[in-house]
Amino acid sequence: MQDNLSATKTAASATAPAICPSCGRPNPENKKRCSYCCTLTSQDERISLRAMNLSTIILFIAAFIYFAIAVNLKPQYVPIAELDETKNFQHIRVLGKVGYVNEFKDKYNKRSTIQFDVIDQKNGEGDNYEGKIKVKAEGEVAKDLKDKGIIPSKGDVVDLSGALYAGKGYRILSLGSAELLKFIEKSPDSTPITVSIKELLEKPENYKDKKINIKEAVIKSRKGKLMIEAAEPADLSKTILLFGVNPDNYKDNQKISANGRFVYYERGGYWEVKISEDEPNSIVPLN
Repeated sequence: MQDNLSATKTAASATAPAICPSCGRPNPENKKRCSYCCTLTSQDERISLRAMNLSTIILFIAAFIYFAIAVNLKPQYVPIAELDETKNFQHIRVLGKVGYVNEFKDKYNKRSTIQFDVIDQKNGEGDNYEGKIKVKAEGEVAKDLKDKGIIPSKGDVVDLSGALYAGKGYRILSLGSAELLKFIEKSPDSTPITVSIKELLEKPENYKDKKINIKEAVIKSRKGKLMIEAAEPADLSKTILLFGVNPDNYKDNQKISANGRFVYYERGGYWEVKISEDEPNSIVPLN
């Protein structure tokens, strides 16, 4: 037994150098671990720089391949037409074209909500659209969308993710973060068209459902809680309703410019400009 221990010690001493290869101090007893810096002195038990570099290169190549695969993989979108109560509360990702966009506050007039329809873009390409889902961004998420200026417009193609709430006759996707909304393609009519009230009334079909900017108008009257009747400055008989405006913030005969969406109110049978006063420069007083 004693002979075996001696042989092992002798073998270890044979491989342990007299000078520590790490700190350069003497190792007179040929110890396996330096008495000064505690580094392993045996070359057989030390990790070679070459081996370490090779491992680093292999890891780098693997990471690069993984990144390349991730970049080229197509996102897994769920067809909107397939969304029903069986997928309730799941995190769903869809691709679609934005339809009607609306912004309002809850019944306590405190919590902002941005709501818009998304029409399914089949297989993520082409013009074959089917299915529809309502998307809601509430509270801080709605505020974040407004602060960042990324409220979608009608005709935008978007990639978005959210929690699904579905039942008979409805599908709602709740947007949990502004970062979960990505624009794939912006609508060409997302930039407001500068136009006069006279031009709007003469050729309304040319501006239907488009964002418009009325450069100058005169407030002729204030109606109810949400409407202002605005007139062409050069011809006060030509008027249009601005809906979504708090009349108490303005006065009769005041000059303004207005930004909104030009829509036809079918129930009332007239054209109006739908305004959201939470948007920057929705109404700008000129005097």
